[in-house]
Amino acid sequence: MKKFTILTLFTAFLLVGVTANAQEQGMIRASAGLALGTKAAIDESGTKAGIGINIGAEYLITDNISIAPSYTFFFKSEFDTPDGFGGNVTSSNQFGSFNIDGRYYFGDGDMELYGLFGIGIVSNSFEQSGDDGFGGTVTIDGSDSETGLNIGSGINYPLSDALFLNGQIKYNTVDIDGGQIVINAGVAFSFGG
Repeated sequence: MKKFTILTLFTAFLLVGVTANAQEQGMIRASAGLALGTKAAIDESGTKAGIGINIGAEYLITDNISIAPSYTFFFKSEFDTPDGFGGNVTSSNQFGSFNIDGRYYFGDGDMELYGLFGIGIVSNSFEQSGDDGFGGTVTIDGSDSETGLNIGSGINYPLSDALFLNGQIKYNTVDIDGGQIVINAGVAFSFGG
C-alpha cells in the first residue's frame, strides 16, 4: 500500500504542470485509470478476472515512438472453503504488474492509435489460513514474480490539447494459467515537448 501511495502522489505531482501541446518529440504524458486483468484474482476454481488501478507515464522519443512505463495494482481477492477439520480455510491473493512498453503511433489524425510491445513483471503474494485441528490457526504465505512479454494496442482520444481519454488492451505472456489479457481505460495528461 505504501508503494501505491507514493506512486499516486508522484502522478499527482506530475499532473500539476499540465500545459497544452500537440503530440511531438519530447512530450511527456501522465495517465491514470482502471484495469481489468482476465486472471488477476482467485476463487475456489482458480484464477478469475480482477479489477485494479493503473498509473503510468509516457515519453515521446520521436513524434511516433515512445517509451511508456506503468504500474497496475490489482485489488486483493479472497475466498473461504471448508477444511478437513470442520472450519474454513481463507485464501487471498494480491497481484501487481510493472510494465515498460514501447509504443508506435500510426498516422497523424486527431485520434492517436498505437501498437505496443514491451516487458511486464508480474508479482503476486498469497496467504492461506485455517484451523490446525488443535484449536489454533495455521497460516501459510509466500510471494512470487515472473517476467513476460507484452503485446497490444491502444488509442488516445483528445478532449483538449492536453487531456485525452485512453483505452488499451494488451496480452502479457507471464505464466498465470497461460498468460493474461489486461484492458485499461483512463485519462492521460500531456505536458512538455
